[in-house]
Amino acid sequence: MSKGNITVLGVGRLGICMALSCERKGYNVLGVDVVPSYVEALKNKTFQSSEPLVSEYLKESKNFNVTLSLDEGLAHSDKIFLLLATPTGVGEKSYDHSALSKLLSQINDRKPKDKHIIIGCTVLPGYIAKIGRYLLRDCENVTLSYNPEFIAQGDVMRGLVNPDMVLIGEGNKDIGDFLENMYSGVCDNKPSIHRMSAESAEITKLSINCFITTKIAFANMVGDTANRTPNADAEAILQAVGSDSRIGLKYIRPGYGFGGPCFPRDNRALGNYIKSIGLEPLIPCATDESNKIHARIMADAFLEQGLDVYKFSDVCYKSNCPVPIIEESQKLEVARLIAGKGKKVIISDRKDVIINVQMEFGTLFEYEIVEQ
Repeated sequence: MSKGNITVLGVGRLGICMALSCERKGYNVLGVDVVPSYVEALKNKTFQSSEPLVSEYLKESKNFNVTLSLDEGLAHSDKIFLLLATPTGVGEKSYDHSALSKLLSQINDRKPKDKHIIIGCTVLPGYIAKIGRYLLRDCENVTLSYNPEFIAQGDVMRGLVNPDMVLIGEGNKDIGDFLENMYSGVCDNKPSIHRMSAESAEITKLSINCFITTKIAFANMVGDTANRTPNADAEAILQAVGSDSRIGLKYIRPGYGFGGPCFPRDNRALGNYIKSIGLEPLIPCATDESNKIHARIMADAFLEQGLDVYKFSDVCYKSNCPVPIIEESQKLEVARLIAGKGKKVIISDRKDVIINVQMEFGTLFEYEIVEQ
């Protein structure tokens, strides 16, 4: 028996995972996307994804369909999730909201009534109040909520169905009740669910990632300090520090700094927002600078070995990442710094990763493809 209809506008890397996770738990899901070949591949279930479980869940799905038509998507359900990419912007524009804003305008042009629009992609604090609601100004009895996910690329499905917490910035109580009930059924665990205003949720989303980056930067600062202190053991120190319940052991080990498509930009985004409201973003700025300093310290430590050739493998933004995402990879940043000193650096990884590294760094490195 169906639990009801859901529409997902934007079934890319995150949207398809959201759609299939809900479909597996009994919802009738219609996805909407703008790329004809992609839509066709999803329809006939030939799409192959490097994101774990997506291809399998797609083949097993019975109540998931996809269309190019926004009108069909709006007609399918009164619960409409927007999961478009909001990539890194330019300068102080931490996120590029253009695709999201265009879609909200297109929805407004159709003047739907009695709908709940739920933004699931990351936005800068203030977007809902200053832009989002205005762009839906002609829609009668339409709410706008903010419900961002806390996931990592390469582990999206697990993050969706086993989250530590669910964040609901509700447009009104009705949609808050729906989302709480939906996640209680979709999640395999029992996460804490936090309901608040959309404005509060915007700040919460960035604050969580900013705290994690600060924790990583702190751990690496302690590690670097220990490494320059005779008889000090970074691992032992941080194991003890993390054992204090006020701190915790997650993200409290020495190693490469934080990278990837979320942590660095979310940390900077919170800093940009704090600055925009007249406050000094001391902690986000210090965290970002500390991450850069740590990369230089690691590069110097490698250079002190005096090797003729330096080889780096598993260079995605996190270890053992099944998807070829190298955005702000700290391992590649250390490799770049070493190569910048005129040293020979070889990047050794699987072919899809090597292609991405070559597109960004070209002849700076030499390359070695490892067969999987």
